[in-house]
Order: sequence, then structure tokens, then C-alpha cells
Amino acid sequence: MDKKWIYYGVFFSDVTKRALLDYTAKLSVEKGFTIPEDWKIYGDHMTLVFNDRSEKAQEDAEFYEEQLVGKDVSLRVTHVGVSDRAVALGVDYQTANEHSHITIAIAPDAKPLESNDITNWMTTGGDFYVTGKVNKFVKH
Repeated sequence: MDKKWIYYGVFFSDVTKRALLDYTAKLSVEKGFTIPEDWKIYGDHMTLVFNDRSEKAQEDAEFYEEQLVGKDVSLRVTHVGVSDRAVALGVDYQTANEHSHITIAIAPDAKPLESNDITNWMTTGGDFYVTGKVNKFVKH
């Protein structure tokens, strides 16, 4: 397998990204959190597996490459996670992360992977779905 890949993910259209951001804004009112204006906004993809060069990551990547690349998948948003460094939407879909999620926003000095450290997850009702396309992000 080509090891130049950075991650496999579910990538969202601009329309879907806007829907994710709007939904997060609605949740912020319902759940009582805010995203500071200086935070970096994401919501463009959900990482399935990051290339940490481990054997497990290579196996997962091989599965995604053979079975899912190019296919649309539906994701059900079940939680919103909030920390002082990141906000993410938890989804009901298997990924390599302990909490499968879509990073929505991070603090100016944070990295997107810090959404993996969120411990405060609140349920959303599970009635919001988005669709994206599985692909890989490759180092050029």
C-alpha cells in the first residue's frame, strides 16, 4: 500500500459543511456553549484513520481503499463535544478514533487532533444526518 496518504476520511460538500455549522450553532444555544470568534472553523471532513505508520492504520486504510473510497456514506450526529480547545460533533460511524467525530472548531493555537481529547460529550437527539464521500488525503 502507498504510505504517502495522510488520512482517509469522509469529505463534505460546502452545502453540507454549512449545514454542520448551522446545526452546531443551534446546539450551542440549546447546550449553552460558545465558539469564540477567533477559533479556526473546520467541518469539511471526518477522519476515518490517520496514518501513524502503524500496522493497524495500514490495515484500516487498505479496507477503506478497497471497500469505500468514492462511495457516499450517511452519518448520524449523536453528540456534541466541547472543551476549552475544540468543538466537535460525535457521529454513529466506526472510525479509528475512540469517539468518532467531525471537528467543527479549534482554538487559535490548537491542532484539529485535539478534538480527540474532548471528554465532555452531550447527546443531541440523533435526528440530524449528513452525507459525505469517502476518500483519502495524500501528501504531494
